[in-house]
Amino acid sequence: MKLFLASSIDKTLSLFLPKLSKPANKTKVVFVANAADPYKDKWWIDLDRQAFKKAGFQLSEVDLREISKDDFAKELDSADILHIGGGMVFYFLLLIREKRMDEVIKNYVLRDKIIYTGTSAGSIIAAPSVELYKYRKYDEEEIEFAEKISDFSGLGFVNFIILPHAGRKESDEVHKDMLEHLAEYSAPVILLHDNQAVWVEDENIKIIKI
Repeated sequence: MKLFLASSIDKTLSLFLPKLSKPANKTKVVFVANAADPYKDKWWIDLDRQAFKKAGFQLSEVDLREISKDDFAKELDSADILHIGGGMVFYFLLLIREKRMDEVIKNYVLRDKIIYTGTSAGSIIAAPSVELYKYRKYDEEEIEFAEKISDFSGLGFVNFIILPHAGRKESDEVHKDMLEHLAEYSAPVILLHDNQAVWVEDENIKIIKI
């Protein structure tokens, strides 16, 4: 299993390139931006997209609301990387469960058939549980989605949860709210700056930075 969990992959993609087994221009990325669906302005998605294209990757954009489970699997069959962009954690969790895409993602990542990369929410969801995020007050819009969830299990690729964008004033305020509830959360927490990423390869976990 290989994971590249970033706070902002547009700022750290250069750290990922040496991990590839072939040049970027021969590497296909399935690009999923659905975590940003509820927002009108999706500027961070544009930054991710531009970073991959600038590095020369072949991008195949997939909307999980519109593609079938089988067709999504076919997309992953021909790809090297699955990238999940940032946005709303609980909205995205509900979406992949409803469409049963979580099963597909787990199948391909855990069997090492594809490399998983994430920005912000895409990295957060790799955790064993995302329950800590119900204490976040930054995105009031997410409350309605959080209230629909009884099981806060994430994809479970790692035994920790990421709090992205550490060092930003607005993010640190949000983290403060969540950190007050750490005693209720059993998994370790990584405060990840935008110039950092977590590289996971099988049992090895390393925080790398620009």
